[in-house]
Amino acid sequence: MRRERRKNFRVEWNSPATIYYDHFVRPCILSNVSNRGAKITGVRGATFPDEFMLRVTPHGRLRKCLVLWRTDDALGVQFTDSNASAARPIVANTVLEPTN
Repeated sequence: MRRERRKNFRVEWNSPATIYYDHFVRPCILSNVSNRGAKITGVRGATFPDEFMLRVTPHGRLRKCLVLWRTDDALGVQFTDSNASAARPIVANTVLEPTN
């Protein structure tokens, strides 16, 4: 399997970022970022939902994330938005109607 090429996100190791979910905004630290996901540190892994939005830079785009693994002080996430401009914030109290 060929390794994915990493794009230059202009993100330094241990770069500050922000997690958004429901009406909460929480700071975090990115210790590793690739095109497909990130390792987030400086958080209590058990306190976050399985999906949330992540802003990598202060004025950067929001990325929709799915938690792949968690420890006491870190999260491993996969970016699930293929088109980040179409990403919408996740709000926990949004109710989806069943389709027939």
